[in-house]
Amino acid sequence: MYNANQSNNNPRTIDKKFLDALFEFIHSVESELDIMLPQSVSLRFLSYYKVIDYLISQKLSKNIIIRLLCTFDENSSKIIKKIVPFISYKSIKLSSPKTAAIPAASSLVFIRDKQDIFSFSIDTQQYDKENKDDNGNRNKNDNIFSVNDSLYSKNVSLVKNTVSCFDIIWEERDNYDKIIKEKKHSELLVDLTTHDIGNYHQIIQTSLELVISVLKKNKTNVLPQDSEKIFSFLTTAKNALMRSQSFVDNIRTLERLYRQKDLKLVSMNLPDAINYAYSTVERTLYDNNPHSKKISLSMAHGCHPLDINIMAEELLDEIFINLFSNSIKYTDSSEVKIDVTIKGYFIGETKYWMITVSDYGRGIPDSMKKELFERFYSKAKGSGLGLSIVRALVERYRGKIWVGDKVYEDYTKGTTFGMIFPAA
Repeated sequence: MYNANQSNNNPRTIDKKFLDALFEFIHSVESELDIMLPQSVSLRFLSYYKVIDYLISQKLSKNIIIRLLCTFDENSSKIIKKIVPFISYKSIKLSSPKTAAIPAASSLVFIRDKQDIFSFSIDTQQYDKENKDDNGNRNKNDNIFSVNDSLYSKNVSLVKNTVSCFDIIWEERDNYDKIIKEKKHSELLVDLTTHDIGNYHQIIQTSLELVISVLKKNKTNVLPQDSEKIFSFLTTAKNALMRSQSFVDNIRTLERLYRQKDLKLVSMNLPDAINYAYSTVERTLYDNNPHSKKISLSMAHGCHPLDINIMAEELLDEIFINLFSNSIKYTDSSEVKIDVTIKGYFIGETKYWMITVSDYGRGIPDSMKKELFERFYSKAKGSGLGLSIVRALVERYRGKIWVGDKVYEDYTKGTTFGMIFPAA
């Protein structure tokens, strides 16, 4: 039995031989590692002893496939958010209820390349010594971990049964997730068509009814002031129709991204896509610009532009078209300045390109940042689908996107969108 309470000075000390064996097992994975954690305390154990960090580093350096089955609760949510960009995760329920009278016990199972397994169980209990935060509350993570029943096996029958059990649970959770995703998608389409498009059509209908009303009152002669009213109403109807058509185009784009399964990515140049997006938005402003705004772009990168390539397809420029359009929409001044920077960096042996797009507009309050990209995935109201398209495309090209303030902790000075993509 490996017991954490071996040292009076540090009751959380786990036997180094055990940790070395676990790290060596993970290090020797060649292609695939499956992990099953029936209770969330297991995840906290792995996080405390830096096993999570090592799993992520192995994923980045060797590009192995890691699948994790684990319970989800409030205590494990931060850790899960940290790992989901790198590790495939499915939530499972507790197999048995916990009670205050019985110490929480949990079994951890690691399956390496479907050839052998490393499993062990842990017990946890509250650390008796006082350890409180600034508000006087006991630390939730203040636990003593005890490790026991460690097992390593290459027994063909045992490994085969464990792998089969893991695969069955994973497939069931995957099917359930797909059903929930389809349900949310269907609800979203109903919401979009009934709410947003309905609103545009209501504006058009109201404007045309007002035109008809003015014409009925003046069947013979249309007075100058009536002409101005008619022109205003028709302009409103035309603008609503244009917004409705743009909205339908965005829905069509999102549906294409959602339904297309045979994705074929090729090497594409990022500066070219950014410059094309800038030209497109500039041309759109020239054709339809009631507020006389002008857009100016500054782009900086530390290497030759021809070397900055990612795996994408012809929709790559849509990311930047939507981001630039968003900057125009939320910049009150006539000059819309946008700064773009591109930098290369490595995580392990994998090279990435990081792109930041910053503007000088109104900014985005922190309360809005969390759900900024969620329009396509929830039932939030409003007609903006641009950022939903941006997120869908970034993830389509195996990238990540986030939003922050141009000036730290002062959102009123402008917004910065950041993205990373694996280099082609």
